[in-house]
Amino acid sequence: MNSRPTIDYYCCTDCESCVEICPEVFFRNTETRLIEVAELAHYPTLRIEKAMAICPGDCIQWET
Repeated sequence: MNSRPTIDYYCCTDCESCVEICPEVFFRNTETRLIEVAELAHYPTLRIEKAMAICPGDCIQWET
């Protein structure tokens, strides 16, 4: 498994741009109403980095 993206909810503007660009990774949890990261064996690095680049809150990071 490669690195997993994470979301800093303190910085998140809730714009859903990550969901639009990479819906196989980012989704809105209907119960918590938060945008979450799917559990995947492999994450599409280039698409996640595109979501990171357009995120207005700069809240998506790679897990360390």
